[in-house]
Amino acid sequence: MNQEFLSDLVTRFEELESQLNKLDAATGDGDHGGTILKGMRAAAAAPEKPVPAFRMAAGGASGSLFSLVIGALERAESDPATLGEALATAAKKISQLGQAKAGDKTMLDALIPAAEAASANPASAPGAAAEAARAGAEATKPMQAKRGRARYVEGGGVGHLDAGAFSVAEILTLFGKKFGERS
Repeated sequence: MNQEFLSDLVTRFEELESQLNKLDAATGDGDHGGTILKGMRAAAAAPEKPVPAFRMAAGGASGSLFSLVIGALERAESDPATLGEALATAAKKISQLGQAKAGDKTMLDALIPAAEAASANPASAPGAAAEAARAGAEATKPMQAKRGRARYVEGGGVGHLDAGAFSVAEILTLFGKKFGERS
């Protein structure tokens, strides 16, 4: 996988670690930023095998689920027009693993619209995916969580962005900046 892109992810998630931990503390256990950053650092240290490196370093559910997003980007980086299909495949697997769907206040609320936008706009897939993911993440704020730890929080996290959806949007925004000009 592109080393510069992986390094950019590390830099961005170093900037976001505290913010992501705060988002996650409102609806979960407060470690999302640190967990994702650990995975990003491992992926950047192993650009030839970023998916297993991310999965092992991040661990737990986040390691398994976000490694599918990293794998989708790895498949699409040589041909960004295939991004929609790659993200849709990742979303389907994540949905099966987490038994979640759009509207459950999870990372899927950013990932599914991103896959749909990229599929509908293959010539500008990275930018379309990033824009849709950001809108999808923002849309989680008024949602009540139906999956994940947030569903056990009083009010189901209503009023807070989902940390996983926000992370997906940030990853896809960087992907769009790096690979969008080629599509």
